[in-house]
Amino acid sequence: MREADKPLDAVLVQARRLGVPCALPAQEPTLEQAYAIQRSVMAGSNMPVMVWKLALTSAPAREAFGAAEPAVGRLAASAILNSGAEARTAWAETYAEAEIVFELGSDLPPEGAPYTRESVLPAIKAIYAGIELAATRFETSDLPLGSFVADNAMGYALVLGKRLAWTWEERFADLPVTMTRNGEVQENGNSARVMGNPIDALAWLANWLCVNGEGGLRREQLVASGSCTGATEVKAGDDIRAGFGGIDAACITLVP
Repeated sequence: MREADKPLDAVLVQARRLGVPCALPAQEPTLEQAYAIQRSVMAGSNMPVMVWKLALTSAPAREAFGAAEPAVGRLAASAILNSGAEARTAWAETYAEAEIVFELGSDLPPEGAPYTRESVLPAIKAIYAGIELAATRFETSDLPLGSFVADNAMGYALVLGKRLAWTWEERFADLPVTMTRNGEVQENGNSARVMGNPIDALAWLANWLCVNGEGGLRREQLVASGSCTGATEVKAGDDIRAGFGGIDAACITLVP
């Protein structure tokens, strides 16, 4: 069967398996179709979701994609990398973003009322620094919204850095964050870029998962809450570091 005749989820699975980018679909999927494709690709891996990732958490990012709300992606445990490790650059375009990462200590299942900033706080087990590595399985990263979501919001890997705290602290609402490549600062950012406050991003995701039939957040899952710095393009040979509040808190070296 020609690639153009295959369902998009099958095309994306093949691209991941072979490491060969695929063409954009002739017909752009709707958001509903895109999330169904994303779920299908994940289900085909036979691995549970261990990381929920948020994208488009700043107003400029949503405007660029014509999105009314943030986008959601999912990663398996195999996509979680230790800070200080080496990661392979499997795709032509790879980007790094510094993110605050939540670890859940208890479930946040569907409830009678929407979750709020206050009601998600008791579920937090720890807060980490993180670097998201983003890459598309398509031939270009200049994606329309449906293809972006179908391709897991470009989710590729999560570098889990230092634990910043056991519980939420108000300083995380407005924390200076930097992205450094090979010793040079590429981006000066702030945690407030994440929906105004990363804890609000966590509450938004909990509600989105409940409303969209995903069963809510689960104990031990991680949430990469969104980019504090914007995306920095990176390549093999780069040393990538993220600073949170002036502390070098997550790093990864990219290899071919």
